[in-house]
Amino acid sequence: MKALTAFASAAAVAIALSAASAPAHAAVFAQFSPGNSKMDYRWIKSGGVGPTAGTGGHFFSITPTTQNATTAQAVNVSFSYLDPALSALAFLPAKFTIDANVTNSLAHVASKNSSGIFTQTNVDGHFNFIFSGATGVYGGHLLTNGVTNLLSGVFTNAWIQGGGGSGSTNVAVGNGGSASYTSDIEHFAHLIPGTQEFAFNLLAAQFGAVGCPVAGGTCTKALNSFRANGGGNFSFLASAPEPATWGLMMVGFGGLGMVLRNRRRTAIARA
Repeated sequence: MKALTAFASAAAVAIALSAASAPAHAAVFAQFSPGNSKMDYRWIKSGGVGPTAGTGGHFFSITPTTQNATTAQAVNVSFSYLDPALSALAFLPAKFTIDANVTNSLAHVASKNSSGIFTQTNVDGHFNFIFSGATGVYGGHLLTNGVTNLLSGVFTNAWIQGGGGSGSTNVAVGNGGSASYTSDIEHFAHLIPGTQEFAFNLLAAQFGAVGCPVAGGTCTKALNSFRANGGGNFSFLASAPEPATWGLMMVGFGGLGMVLRNRRRTAIARA
């Protein structure tokens, strides 16, 4: 029961964060939650010399024992499909890796709005979830330890946004982002090309940037370095009737987020 509650909490927060940018009828087909409340993401603002120094950065996954890592690490997570046809494949143990970069450029600096929300655009990279449980048949599907690709993706122009200790890393088509998914299990039979989106919630993060106007506007550097914890969700627009069912599931999890958000933040603060 505790595992279910922890998963629901992370998933609900992730959906709540992405709801504003996701299409109205997007099908949320998969979710994941971290294996513990330690930091599992890291953003390092780039160095360098000259006028473009500090205008880019590196966003990647870290583990409880590699908090100071400078390269992407494989994190233990719990992965679930929400596609009704794959509903038996829930709470699967997996290794999650994300590795993304923002190149140094004066066009890639962060911004801050009048409400104090920081935004970093031009985040390009890739991620994957590899099954890490015992090899066997699950829900009619053969899953092989260290081999089966539950979900992977390549993305461009993701946004990192946040303020007040929470935020998200997301790809939203409406914001000019794009993503391409592949999977050994989910075959995306009804996917409308160019509609893939995702949101990774970032909790317990400290957002900031150098040279940002008090009233909001363009900063002079990329986001300051930070660490964060959180899970996420993945969606797309579909041409078949199933999204109506998935939409109801998304609303249900979103409602749970209002109740469980504070409980999740408290758990992280105590870690």
